[in-house]
Amino acid sequence: MHSFFRSWSLTTLLLGLVCTLAQADMLVIPGSGNPEFVLKALADAFNSQQTQHRVSVPPSTGAAGALRDVEAGTTVLGRIGRPLKPDESARGLSYVPLGRDPVAFVAGANVQVKGLSTTQVLDAYTGKLSNWSEVGGKAGPIRAIGREMSDASRQAISRVIKTFETVTFGSGIKLVHLDPQMIEMLDRFPTSLGFLNRSALAACKTKVNLLALDGVEPSPQNVGVGRYPLWLEFGLIHKTGKLSPAAKSFIDFTRSSEGIRILRENGVLASSAPA
Repeated sequence: MHSFFRSWSLTTLLLGLVCTLAQADMLVIPGSGNPEFVLKALADAFNSQQTQHRVSVPPSTGAAGALRDVEAGTTVLGRIGRPLKPDESARGLSYVPLGRDPVAFVAGANVQVKGLSTTQVLDAYTGKLSNWSEVGGKAGPIRAIGREMSDASRQAISRVIKTFETVTFGSGIKLVHLDPQMIEMLDRFPTSLGFLNRSALAACKTKVNLLALDGVEPSPQNVGVGRYPLWLEFGLIHKTGKLSPAAKSFIDFTRSSEGIRILRENGVLASSAPA
């Protein structure tokens, strides 16, 4: 008899949990790979604190995917690695900034160099520099990985290093189109050189090395005081006046003390702008 009641109680509990999850307001946030890792951390914490809403952060479809899905109405929130452009805002979209993320040049696990100068970065991407020994490191080929001009990280670099926007990459430079592909290449090649926003690097499976640029570390503290100039601002987009209860609740969570703590732990300088 006791066994029967224990089994009945467990079944009732499981059915209740299934029903609660089924009734939860599901919020899917597609878009850019730049904030993907830290948004997953925020979503996990948000989901663990309540059961009324559930947030899912799918693999990257780029900023274009976020714009497409939000404008089509297939999702309420999208994620992008930059503020909206004027023509995008004019189409009835609003932007919610979450934070500034340092964009860092990154070396693979076998690279012992601690930093590069702006000139050395440009030389590595044009093919003038081909071996880490040329910049004081252990001998090994510099396997540089680039991105297209529309990439948010490359745009952040190009704001400061103007020639990086239109630089002609050397013939040996590998071009990738999504952040997960950059991470995969950094993991695969221990003498690689790439660039990406700092929080996204937590998805790497190997140890990668953040490189100082012109002697300045890519830290949120240095971004905050203006010493490190390479950063991107990522955030969420939605149709103006069209926030669902789940979207509003999640945005509020990102601005809470817990949300700010998660952003800070992932190397992001949290935005103080109102939602």
